Amino acid sequence: MSFRRSVLLIILVSLLTSSGRPAWADDLADEADLHFRIATERYQKQDYRGALEHFLVSNRLVPNRNVIFNIARTYEALAEYPDAFRYYVQALDLEPNASRRPAIEEALARIRPNVAVINVTTDPPGATVYINRRDLGGRGNTPRLLGFQPGKHKIIVDLEGYEPAEVDNVEAKTGEQTNVAIKLKRIVGTVRVVGETAGTTVRVNDASGPPACTAPCDLTLPPGRHRLYLAQEGFQPSEQDVNVAAASTVVARYRLSPLTGSLVVNADERDALVEVDGKPMGFTPAVLNVQSGQRRVRVSLRGFRPVEQTANVVASQQTRIDISLRQLEEVEAASRTAEAVEDAPSSVTIISGQELRAMGYPTVAEALRGVRGLYTTYDGSYTWGGIRGVSIPGDYSNRVLVLLNGHPINDTWDGLAFLDQSARTDLEDVERIEVVRGPGSLLYGTGAFVGVINIVTRSRPTSVGASVGVGASQYGFIRGRGSVQLPFGRDSGMWLSVAGGHGQGRDYFLPIPLDPDTSDEESPADKWKNGDPNARGADHFNVGTLQGRLWYKSLSAQMWLNQRKKSIPTGASQTIVGDDRTFYRDTRGFFEATFAPRISQTFSSTTRVGADIQLYDDTLWLESNGARTVYDVEKYQDTFLLADQRFEITPIRQLKITVGAEGQLHLLGRMRIEETECSAGTCTSGPLILPVNGDPNDEDLFYEHPYQLLAGYGLVDITPSDRIRISAGARLDYYNYSEDGLSFNSGISPRLALIVKPYEGGNLKIIGGQAFRAPPIYELFLEIGDLRPGYDPAAKETVLPERVTSGEVEFTHRLSSTLSVLGAAYVNYMTNVIQQTGSFTADEPGRYNNIDEPTLVLGAEAELRREWRQGWMASASYSFSRARTLRKENDPRPETLPNSPEHMVSVKGAVPLLGKALTLATRLTVESSRLDKTLSRTDPAVIWDVVLSGQADVAGLRYNVGVYNVADWEYEGPISPQFTATRIAQPGRTFLLSANLNF
Repeated sequence: MSFRRSVLLIILVSLLTSSGRPAWADDLADEADLHFRIATERYQKQDYRGALEHFLVSNRLVPNRNVIFNIARTYEALAEYPDAFRYYVQALDLEPNASRRPAIEEALARIRPNVAVINVTTDPPGATVYINRRDLGGRGNTPRLLGFQPGKHKIIVDLEGYEPAEVDNVEAKTGEQTNVAIKLKRIVGTVRVVGETAGTTVRVNDASGPPACTAPCDLTLPPGRHRLYLAQEGFQPSEQDVNVAAASTVVARYRLSPLTGSLVVNADERDALVEVDGKPMGFTPAVLNVQSGQRRVRVSLRGFRPVEQTANVVASQQTRIDISLRQLEEVEAASRTAEAVEDAPSSVTIISGQELRAMGYPTVAEALRGVRGLYTTYDGSYTWGGIRGVSIPGDYSNRVLVLLNGHPINDTWDGLAFLDQSARTDLEDVERIEVVRGPGSLLYGTGAFVGVINIVTRSRPTSVGASVGVGASQYGFIRGRGSVQLPFGRDSGMWLSVAGGHGQGRDYFLPIPLDPDTSDEESPADKWKNGDPNARGADHFNVGTLQGRLWYKSLSAQMWLNQRKKSIPTGASQTIVGDDRTFYRDTRGFFEATFAPRISQTFSSTTRVGADIQLYDDTLWLESNGARTVYDVEKYQDTFLLADQRFEITPIRQLKITVGAEGQLHLLGRMRIEETECSAGTCTSGPLILPVNGDPNDEDLFYEHPYQLLAGYGLVDITPSDRIRISAGARLDYYNYSEDGLSFNSGISPRLALIVKPYEGGNLKIIGGQAFRAPPIYELFLEIGDLRPGYDPAAKETVLPERVTSGEVEFTHRLSSTLSVLGAAYVNYMTNVIQQTGSFTADEPGRYNNIDEPTLVLGAEAELRREWRQGWMASASYSFSRARTLRKENDPRPETLPNSPEHMVSVKGAVPLLGKALTLATRLTVESSRLDKTLSRTDPAVIWDVVLSGQADVAGLRYNVGVYNVADWEYEGPISPQFTATRIAQPGRTFLLSANLNF
């Protein structure tokens, strides 16, 4: 650019500045103007150094963007390009007029090749830039373009609230731009906001500003005083001042005052637990003072489905919610997993803990009496259970499988199902009893032939406690017990109970004629066998039970041990009537550990391992003449290990697949029977059962039959909709008596069930399946006197498993949330039924054998039931069952199955008289006659029971007072062929009393 053009530009800028500037009244402005005019004159005379001096003074006195531009032009004229560049940049930053900016930009472009440019930026911007030293003054604020002579420079930046930053040895090169970006570190302190309530919104310095965090939280703030505004729904807002120091932490603790309202919670059951937002608050009916806002209310009561509901609580107002609880009856025995009764692929009845406590049932057998399709028989030794017309005298209920928390406890010697004190001293630890009708071999293998009974004890108490109790019941039985429960934490704990009792038994009159033709004129001593048919004071027994559970999260262990020794005065097995030296002693126990983790949402595993022990011994004083006495001593022992591995796979919500395998290793399976005969003061003993060539004098020598069992099973559950469920599965069991050269399999045991809910309140089950009962050791190998073993390889004879094919239709209609009506029809077709055959003589010895004739059972059931609500309960049921052995044409033997009542009626009810303090419970059972082994029928039985029960929360007392068989109805039950008698009197009027204190 020529000198002439530069002068004209400066003059033009001067004129613009002069014309646009108002008259200043102070001397400073006048002085600045004077220096500007002098600088202009000097510039015109090309005295650039003098012009620069006066331009700088003018700008210092009154800063002006036009003067800054002139300074830049003067530096350019002096060829001091870095300073010219710096001032051109300032002029460009200050120029608001877009039309003038191109001239400045042109100037910058013109001199840039002669300048080493450094572009300084900071995060955040606005920092003052110093070059090499602070005392030289700032060069402007970032972002800033600076011009330099070539060389190295130190860049220093300062910004209030941030730590100073320096960059050394920044090399500037002529004609190039060097970028320097600096991240500034803020000078801050930390405010830690903590309080009693989580979820509080925190704002800083502005109550209407955006939330800074949600407490508990940490805030990073600059040093100084700040105000925190805290707010949360349902609480009064709060303010708090904090002083923040650099590089330090200050804690701001707050406490918000809640806004509260009244929440009234009612339910159709008293004493249901009320939880608000996950915290227990009381029991229904409840009036609760809770925080205002949306509250999540959960009402739960054992035995009912929990109900969750949202309540909008308004401050200083009352909010009311009414909850209707629906009873939840869960069963585990039907599928080996907890499920609702209505969804179980079997016909199920639950005897609830409420009923057990209200009626004070002393034994499992007593609890079963009156259940739809079930009946019992007591023969003076054991109580047998029958399901849907099947309880053949002498079968020891071995077609019914009894479980304790899912673990089979039937006797492995003969399959005996323990249902009275032979199972446990009392029912105080029992939470419920599950009755599953129909074939259950799919899940449990042998014994689950006509049904499964699962005794479920308390599982995992959540509070520390202890209890003691006493009781008295039928047969002069007095018992005592104690228990303790101790949670170790939320997911761990233990409980243990011990109980024992003694029973005096009852007296029997067993008239067994010596000769049918004996006349009435003969003396009683000559009329009956053994002279006196009365058994007095010879029916006593002792029993003891030890049970406990230990758990930690998904790992649990349980143990159970029960022993009962009972005198047998009834003449069983040809023993002397009324001789209390004859006794049976049963000892049964197990230890089981279960590990059931849920590995994922779609995969779970259950591993169960256990060890079982069974000991049985007896002494039988046999009928004999006066010159000699004979008694037998029998012993049976079995110790076995078991393992069960089960996997559940749920790839989608509508499909669940269960596969598993079970193994049992029976280590002993041994028996010994020896007979002692005493005559003229001399006794001789000899074994009746010993291994071939065994030493009869070796008391430790047993006839052993160890065996192994291996089974595999699979189950598929398909739920295409909430109204349809299909369950299908099968199992195969393999038995191996290797030392006896015997092995067999059960055959496939399938089950198919279709469950349809055609409408709300309707539930239809269509079930079909098969089950088996493998012959136990008693039936396979017992050989004594004129009884030959069922398995005889020499004679090429063996006894095979029984099989049953079953079909059932059950429909339930729910009339209301508490009332339902049920109807069912079923058919059972039994083949290979095992019975004793032969005449038990030397020419035709007896043996256990499969008979050719199948057994057909047809039946129907109906029940009207009101579930337990507020202490009220009622049910009425009718059961019809016709069991027939399908004989060949012209076969004179009876078709009707013995000990099978065709008609049974049951009515139960409970009424609270004084709330929980006093409840009246009653049960009426009516049974039609039964056929005994002489083909005659017993009289019908009408049994009425009445019990008063109650509990006091303050003292922890629970009691029962009642009478069973109020009318003292006399009735008899058919008994097995091992008795000389054909029937035995069933319990008459008996009194019940129990009391338990809970601490």
